[in-house]
Amino acid sequence: MFTGRAAQLTVYFGESDQYHSRALYAALLEMLRREGCSGATVTRGIAGFGASSVIHTSAILRLSMDMPIVISVVDRPQRIERIIPHIREMAPNALITLAEVEVIQSGAPFKEGLPDVKVSEVMRREVVSVHSDSALTEVVRLLLDKDFTAVPVIDDQNKVIGMISDSDLLKRGGVAVTLSLKKATDPDFVEQLHKALRDPGRKVAEVMTREVVTIAPDTLLAKAARLMVDKHLKRLPVVDNQGRLVGILGRLDVLNTIAAVHIAQWHPQARVAGSHATVADVMTREVPTVHESANLEEVFHLLVSSSHKRVVVIDDRRQVVGIIADSDLISRVSRENWPGLIELLASKLPFEKISAPAREHLSKLRARSAKDLMTRNPITVRQEMPVASALVISAENATKRLPVIDADGRLVGIVGRTEMMRALLA
Repeated sequence: MFTGRAAQLTVYFGESDQYHSRALYAALLEMLRREGCSGATVTRGIAGFGASSVIHTSAILRLSMDMPIVISVVDRPQRIERIIPHIREMAPNALITLAEVEVIQSGAPFKEGLPDVKVSEVMRREVVSVHSDSALTEVVRLLLDKDFTAVPVIDDQNKVIGMISDSDLLKRGGVAVTLSLKKATDPDFVEQLHKALRDPGRKVAEVMTREVVTIAPDTLLAKAARLMVDKHLKRLPVVDNQGRLVGILGRLDVLNTIAAVHIAQWHPQARVAGSHATVADVMTREVPTVHESANLEEVFHLLVSSSHKRVVVIDDRRQVVGIIADSDLISRVSRENWPGLIELLASKLPFEKISAPAREHLSKLRARSAKDLMTRNPITVRQEMPVASALVISAENATKRLPVIDADGRLVGIVGRTEMMRALLA
């Protein structure tokens, strides 16, 4: 937790309320834990009445099975804002209130590492999956609609027999570009998916990865996280002792667990108990960088050649003023030029080797310099910051790579989630 300004969310409903055949309070608690909340309290009332005006009481002669239930959550305002839509969807008839509070004391200090919780306490139980005979077009449309890029493949007994991801679609499925690029475009562009697949009639079985790494629900989270890092995985299917799918553990679930117990508002004078690795220890110092006045040719050259898939924009003092990803190019070109520009990015050819039609697509960009093209005020982290603090920032801002700055705000490196997780688990 932390001290300072926070938000308190309170949800009022009845004990008999359910969500997908489960007690609503239990389902809400699981969701709050999964979303990385610092904590939540469930209170069962002894009496009360709501919109129905029916009085409920725990008195022995008027025992009610629908006593009032209250869930209270205190957390950072950004996280509370993120979970409100989930609560409204899960509890449409509940009374929900929100208040600003001041946290005076937040309990024991965080010790770097992961808490001793089991995978079953963090995993998502509602899993999106496909069968081996599903069409590839179905998988692509499914992934475009979700915030993940891989799904388990199951048989008729719900046993995991494979995984299919955007990388499988790129390598063996005939999809020309990553799904992240397609997600950056207008929904109308999804209608071109049949054209993006060389053979829309192909099935999942032809493309999926058959060697699947799975995890048991009673495995400690730290072990699962280490497996993710070692195997370069973002999602782990959770299976029972019969190999049946019971949940999914994503890297973001691990990051949210870290965020739930870590000091949120780090500052240079902060002291974190047990802390050892800092961002400077794990960052990459070679950063694809351009000055804000750089022309389109310079930006494109770095963008297609960098493994980071983004370019950091700096000013004369080497301070970070923006960042450019391939999706920024897509958003700044007219719709009719999307297919050509996406094909251009997928080719990863140097600027001097691209064709005349490709150059024409680039000329249609509504930008002439890095300053015109960049996303302004990107999230950055300090080089002396503990890696756990940087991971919290990464999770809460849905940012996979973060520019690293020194005390004067000058760019000194870039850091990704994988490197930080590896250091945290060392």
